Amino acid sequence: MKFVPFSLLFFLFIIQKAERDPRLVGKWTMLFSKDANGEIIQDEFYAKSYVETYTKEGKLILDPQYLRDDLKRNGITEPLDYSLIPSFSWKTFNSETIEITTSEGSSQNRYGFSGDTLIFGYSNGHLRYLLRRK
Repeated sequence: MKFVPFSLLFFLFIIQKAERDPRLVGKWTMLFSKDANGEIIQDEFYAKSYVETYTKEGKLILDPQYLRDDLKRNGITEPLDYSLIPSFSWKTFNSETIEITTSEGSSQNRYGFSGDTLIFGYSNGHLRYLLRRK
């Protein structure tokens, strides 16, 4: 096992310091998603204007209608049991990576801004665009 100097570990920790980018805090309306070829994805979620809320305390609140539609997409027709909705939390790294965490695990994606539009980039090449709500 190699010895890693404490100063190097500390430096790496500082570089990857988790934070909450205040630019994300607020309500965002989903506009559309694009695939890896830059084509707009016109699936069952297209043009539904779902709202995602990012709180300053680090909670992510998804639109209940999105959750209902996702259940239908997966063949579940029972009414949405709100007590079963997992809690989501978020944090950012270096103002370019967001980590979303649930009891199931976590995922990291790139994010950025173009004016009042939030853009998420995923490892499969897809992009998702959301507009800040006033």
